[in-house]
Formats: sequence, structure tokens, C-alpha cells
Amino acid sequence: MTIQEWLNNEDLPVTIWEKKYRNGNENFEQWLDRISGSDDEVKRLVKEKKFIFAGRILSNRGVKDRKITLSNCYVVTPPEDNLESIFEAGAKMARTFSYGGGCGLDVSKLRPRGAVVNNAAKSTSGATSFMDFYSYITGLIGQEGRRGATMLSMSCEHPDLIEFINLKSNLDTCTKANISVRVTDAFMKAVETNADFTLHHIMEDGSKITKTINARDTFMLLAQRNWEMAEPGILYWDRIANYNLLQNTGFEYAGVNPCAEEPLPAGGSCLLGSINLSEFVVNPFTDQAMIDFATLIKTVSIAVKALNDVLMEGLALHPLQEQRDSVNDWRQIGLGTLGLGDMLIKLGVKYGSPESLRIIEEVYRNIAITAVLSSIKLAKDKGAFPKCTEGVKRAVYHSDFIQNLQMPDEVRRDIEQYGLANSQLLTCAPTGTIGTMLQVSTGVEPNFAFSYNRRTISLNSEEKTYQVESKIVRDYKKVTGATQLPDYFISSGDINYHDRIAVQSVLQRYIDASISSTVNLPNNTTIEDVFNLYVEAWKQKLKGITIFRDGCQREAILSTDKKKEGSSSEYEMSKANQPTPIKKTSDDCIGRKRTLITGCGTLHLTAFFDRQTGQLLETYFSKGSKGGCALFMTGLSRMVSLAARGNISINDIVDQLMSAGTCPSYAVRKATKNDTSRGASCPVAIGYALLDMYHKLMKELNLDINFMDNTPPVGPKCPKCGEPIQMVEGCMTCPSCGYSKCS
Repeated sequence: MTIQEWLNNEDLPVTIWEKKYRNGNENFEQWLDRISGSDDEVKRLVKEKKFIFAGRILSNRGVKDRKITLSNCYVVTPPEDNLESIFEAGAKMARTFSYGGGCGLDVSKLRPRGAVVNNAAKSTSGATSFMDFYSYITGLIGQEGRRGATMLSMSCEHPDLIEFINLKSNLDTCTKANISVRVTDAFMKAVETNADFTLHHIMEDGSKITKTINARDTFMLLAQRNWEMAEPGILYWDRIANYNLLQNTGFEYAGVNPCAEEPLPAGGSCLLGSINLSEFVVNPFTDQAMIDFATLIKTVSIAVKALNDVLMEGLALHPLQEQRDSVNDWRQIGLGTLGLGDMLIKLGVKYGSPESLRIIEEVYRNIAITAVLSSIKLAKDKGAFPKCTEGVKRAVYHSDFIQNLQMPDEVRRDIEQYGLANSQLLTCAPTGTIGTMLQVSTGVEPNFAFSYNRRTISLNSEEKTYQVESKIVRDYKKVTGATQLPDYFISSGDINYHDRIAVQSVLQRYIDASISSTVNLPNNTTIEDVFNLYVEAWKQKLKGITIFRDGCQREAILSTDKKKEGSSSEYEMSKANQPTPIKKTSDDCIGRKRTLITGCGTLHLTAFFDRQTGQLLETYFSKGSKGGCALFMTGLSRMVSLAARGNISINDIVDQLMSAGTCPSYAVRKATKNDTSRGASCPVAIGYALLDMYHKLMKELNLDINFMDNTPPVGPKCPKCGEPIQMVEGCMTCPSCGYSKCS
């Protein structure tokens, strides 16, 4: 078999393999032999696309004479409250980056701003002041053309909490690292009851620095910053600390890796691999579609052994002695999945539906049970992880995670006798690059999109752009002969956050580590929506959650479409100065009227649409009042009309209207009368009304809703090819050329 045959002759997947994972000029069979460690079972699973190692292993296993690691990420020992330890942590990060690993670092031990110090400064600049230092190191150390990855975290009990939450409001601060708040149950209960919460830090001399905040106000600030910037993230720390195999053993996590799916001890690392669930559906797209559980169980068993083999093989390859010691003592592996979205489509089940939750629970429970049994067998054959004492063995069996699996009594006896080979087994890691290479939905995410434009400017000698349907769509049409997609072909933008949280909650019951998954939210999501999403996620016992609101300011940070000085030609400049063609209206158009209840009275909206295409042509907004607000409506209606007749997509017009924010009069009226039209300001309410009228008209005219909507959404551009990039599993990823901010 050749690489072209394995990857269906798709240019982008083949290029990913050639650029990222092939060593030298090796062919596909030589690559298979290297990454499998000459294990025929592993080689077969990779060839069948049922199992795949993570990128570090695919790139580095078996490669000689290079200082490289087989682990994706590490957690560095948190710095103590002194300069030596602070800068030592930076040195550890730099060395880890140089070997290809990412880093997680918690700064909760550092004293807060204004605390007394016995040096020339007299008082400290605070914990957050050192975060730019760690961010700078992340960007400084190169890793084969990509920067390092860092997660900086802080406890919700730290007196600098509010400063930490506000840190990334400054677009020039901590630009090379992600940040997350470690939130406790006590803090969340204070949020629920709108109570005060005491922040504290104990100094070396035993004295305590305290500060009292309102928990709900602070949590709302966190929601607001995430709404604006997609950061900080949130880690539900008590759930992380207490739902794992080492519950009640005294074991402590020191932090999380950059994508937060792997909580780890000081010096710990994550060694990753993924089961491709889409390959275990037999008779896909038919009424007889079903999951081949027997093959899935066998594959999980082989995968656990394979990851253990790589772990032992790579013990000497970790950059630091503390990492080698930690990995040897605890032997965490992270077996995850990809292709969940495709698996559900092949079964004819909508992602997030009650039926999907039932299937997900069955699949992941079987994976979890098999992984535990496989680790017991490895312990029986080769010994348990070194920290697995008799007390730890008993605690492992009585952990909530093991009890939730409802395994027979003989398993308890085996655990108490032999222990486990691994202190951590299962995770849900991002699989953006390998998922793109294998042409399946990534991680546990639904499909982001089923068709997109692909531009290969960075991968080929000449630019090439063409529309691509995802492989799952092509496979469906080939099997069924259908031309239209059924409603269970659902993308991430079509799923409400309640369903996403429900899926992640079921998954987390059968994952002893954590989950990297992004809830993509529309631009019109409110700060209150984000607040409620976070509270619901905590109540559903998630360990963490990542959100990304379309149109947030993080897009501005990531955008790279600024023109280089002197790059525009005279032709481009003259073209840019030409007036925009404006479509003329005619008498033969369709009018629609709406009366909206605003915060300060009624607003009459009239819109005119093209009878043939449904294109928005003209709008008139009229308020019953006089003065500034009414004049503003007149000006707004004229600008909307001009944009519409200038062939700006109605979706783009509405997107801009819905980003207008909140008007105080709306908040007052909702609190007193609760009778405003949908939205939090007049522009937002107009946006909802226009979109609703447009959709209803297109249905009346029997036109495709996308007939006139050819304008791509405004967002960040890929630095490689210039096409729009998307947030997938917490990482900005380009579906066009395969670029990933995280790889």
C-alpha cells in the first residue's frame, strides 16, 4: 500500500503526512514499521485507520540522534514564591519546548500584588506580572516551525484573581499562552447564592493576605472576558481532583496540559493515541447500521498495550529528570477517540439527541471497561506502576470512576492483587491534524462543516482553490445515491450548548482524565448566556469547558491578513478606489412589515426583497419618538439599504447588527414589563426581524436559503493560505491547508 492509497489520493492529507510525520524519504510501509515499533497488530490497526498515535509519536518514534520527546505535553512543577524558583520554572519550560513538548504551569503559589518583599522593590508586582515572562519563553523557543504551547492557570482563591481574569483584555499581554481559572465547588456555590467569597494567600512566615469579593459579580466578569476574548478558560478543579483512579490516595494534580484534557502531577506528561470510532460501524448509512463492539474492544486492548510500550520506550527521552521520574512513577497514558461525529452520522443519529447520548454511553463505557481490564493484565504480566502500593490498589477499586463502571467482583480482587499498569488511562484530546489527515471528524466534536473551499497556496508550487465536500458526505452519497443530506448531518454551529454539555457530561463519566472540546457559539450569544453555560457545565459535573463566540476579539488577535508595506500593485489600488456597484430597486419587489417593541417605545420596520432571488434591497426604520434616537434609526436604515444593494450578504449585515451590544432601556423594560422584542438593543432586534423575514420569504419562494449567501463570514485568516480559519477543540485550525495554531 502507498500513502496515496491509504489517504484516498487526497492532496491535503498526503501533504500533512509528508510535511509533519514522515522522517526523511521513508515510504508508507517504512513509516508504519517505525511508528508501530514493528508490532504487527498495531501496524494493522493503523493501516485500517482504526487506531492512530498522536503527532509526537508519529513524528519521533524510532528517530535516532535527535533530542525529541514522544509525549505531547507536560506540567511543570509550579514555582515557589521566590525569584529563583520563578525563573527555574522558565528554564524548565524552555528546555521542554526545545524537545517538542508543550507546558502547563500553575502560578497560584506566587504572592499577590502589593505583598511585602525583602528586597529593593519593597512590595511585589504580583503573580500575574510574571505571566508575560512565561509567554515570552513560549514564543521564543522554536519547534520545527511552530511555537510552543503553554497553559497558565490560577486558583479562584488567589487574591490576584480579578487581575488574572482581566489579563487578556490587553491585546498585547500574554499573547503566546492560554490561561484558565481553577474554580472550586465552594466558589461555584457562592456564585449560586450570590454570596461573598474570601480570597487568600498564606505567606512564608504564616501570615495571610485576604480579599473579599462577590462571587457572582466575579464570575460574571469571567463570563464577560470569555465572551470578549475566548479566555480565560475554566477548570472545575474539585471535579478534576476527585473523579479519577487515584481518588482518596493523597495524589495531587499540579496543573493541566495546554489543551486541558490531561490533568497531571508535577513533571507529568501526556502520551496520546486515539481510536477512530467511525471505522467500527458496519453497514453504514443503512437501516442495518450497527457498531462492531467485538472489534472495538479488541482494538482498545491493543491500543492500551501499544501506548504502554511507547511510554516505556520513551522514558529516557524526556527533557528533564523530574519528568523522567514522574512518568516512571505514575505511567499515565491518554487513550482517546476521534470520529465520534462521523460514527453517529453513519448510524443515522443526530449528535446531541437522546439516542446519541445512549449510544455514546454504551460505546465509552465499553472502552473504559476494556482499558481498565487491559491495564490490570499488563500489571499482572509486567508489574503495576511503581507508586501503586497496597493502599493505592484498594483506593483505586473504590474510586467513583471504577464504581461507575459496575464491573464484577473478580475485577476488585484482581485490582487489589495486581493493581494497574497505569494511574491514568483515558482522555479526549484534540485530534485536529490527525483527524484532517484521516478525513474524519476530530476528537469528540461534531463536524465543523460539510463543505468548504480549499486553497493549496502553501502546499503546492501554484495556487489552487476548489470546493470540497467532506469525506463523510461523499461516502453517504455514494452508498445511498442521495443528493440531499438528511437532518442528522449536523455541524457544530447547529447544536445548542445544552446538547453539547449533555454530550460532554456523558463522556466525562467514562473518562478518568478530562476532555478537550469547544462549544462554538453564535455572535449574538449574550454574556448572560455564557454565564449560564458555565454554571450548567459545573452542575453537569464537567471537568472543564472551552467556548468560542463567533466574532469575539480573539479573532482580531489571530487575524494575519494585514498587507505588507508596498505589496499592493497600482492595479489593486486603482481597483480598490472604484465605486461599489449598487443594485437598483424596482417596483416589482416584495415588502414585509414588522412592529418591534423596543426599550423606549415601538419601532416600525419595513423591508423590501427581490422577487426572483430573495435578496434584501431596501429597509425603513421608523420610531414613534422624535430626536436623536429616531434620526439614528433613519441613518441606520439607509446604511443597511446601501449595504444590501451593494451585494453584502444579509447574514453579514445581520451579524454586524447583532454585535451592537446592550441598551440600558431594554434592560429596564425587560425588568419592569418583560415585553420587548427579541434582542438587547434596537439594532439586535432589527437583525433578528430581518433574518426571520428573509428565511420565511425564501421558503415561500421555494429558494435555497444559501442562494444569495455566497459571502464568506468575516473572521481570522490563515497565516499560510489566507482562507478563514475556525476554532476546533480549542485551537484555530484551517480546513483549507491544514494549518493549526497548536501543531
